[in-house]
Amino acid sequence: MPITENLSHTLEAPSLAPGSGRFRAEVVERPAAEWDALAAGFGDMCMEQTIAFMGARWSKLHPLGLLLREEGVAEPVAITLVLLVTLPVIGAGMAYVKFGPLWRKASAATDPQILYAMLEALKHEFSGKRRLLLRIMPPADPGQEEIWRDALARTGFVFHAQASDRERYLVDLTLSEEEQLASLGASWRAHLKKASRELEIEELPLASGLPVFLSLYRGMLARKRFADHHGIGDLPKIAAQAGSAIGMRLFIASYRGNPVVGSIVIGSGERVFVPFSATSDEALALRAGYALRWAIIGRLRGSGVRWLDLGGAEGDAGLRSYKLGNVGKRGRVAEIPGEFDFSPNSLSSAAARAIEIGRGLVRTPALKKIVAYLPI
Repeated sequence: MPITENLSHTLEAPSLAPGSGRFRAEVVERPAAEWDALAAGFGDMCMEQTIAFMGARWSKLHPLGLLLREEGVAEPVAITLVLLVTLPVIGAGMAYVKFGPLWRKASAATDPQILYAMLEALKHEFSGKRRLLLRIMPPADPGQEEIWRDALARTGFVFHAQASDRERYLVDLTLSEEEQLASLGASWRAHLKKASRELEIEELPLASGLPVFLSLYRGMLARKRFADHHGIGDLPKIAAQAGSAIGMRLFIASYRGNPVVGSIVIGSGERVFVPFSATSDEALALRAGYALRWAIIGRLRGSGVRWLDLGGAEGDAGLRSYKLGNVGKRGRVAEIPGEFDFSPNSLSSAAARAIEIGRGLVRTPALKKIVAYLPI
């Protein structure tokens, strides 16, 4: 199955870390939609490492892919998407990896050497050959924190900065319904009990359901006078490119035939994410958000998914309280470790710093868009 329109080159095994001759890496210049079928096979899959999500947002930039293969193994053992942000004329800048690489195959035992070898491969390609500062933001990866710390230290990455909104609120989906109910915060459980019995909750096909969801979302933005920082306009593109590969699903709660709250769920690995939710004016009094979230948890229970990742609180105290109550006693609040850099020279470090503090230096609309996206 092709994963690329143009496979540029293969890195020889000796270019990786000492003792890692069992691995070789390949650069994918233009990852195609089949990339996401590979991403879906990883337990640490996330949407920032899918071409459906990244390709829809940055179609003019064409994120690069890097595959790590192991001798005698058919499928890659690690993959990652990389965004290049460079200054005009001089070409110096950074290679940025968000919530990657993916290195834990869903069907295989955890092998820290794979992560170590992939970090070395990234250094070789982007810092060694392209002379770019390499910046990695690891995911909030419950149970793997020590492996990440060790691999970053062994490969020479240094801490750059804390992530903004770094807490991630995780609901434990392995609990029974009774255990989940007991885990909920007292206030959250009380609101759930008060939810209207007239609410009708259903999963809608993306093709017919997205217009309903987008209408709810845009109405919410207008009502609350919020600016959209989540790229809601990209949702149709993401849905069109994703197919079923990234596990994108849509749930809507309606009251007397009118949609009042909706949530998009994405993911096929150990964690399933809730990146987009929308409410109407009526939702609060109906406690519709509580009812919908409880129904989604019930749908995912028994599916093999470990965590429902509710994302961050974005500095909103009310949202944080809501998510903490949903996480409850048996869930977990994990943290994004921050950003880590490997710099090949002072020029790349200076260029990265210029991008951080002088966004006006970036002239083209496409680069302005990507720099605005990066958490730097």
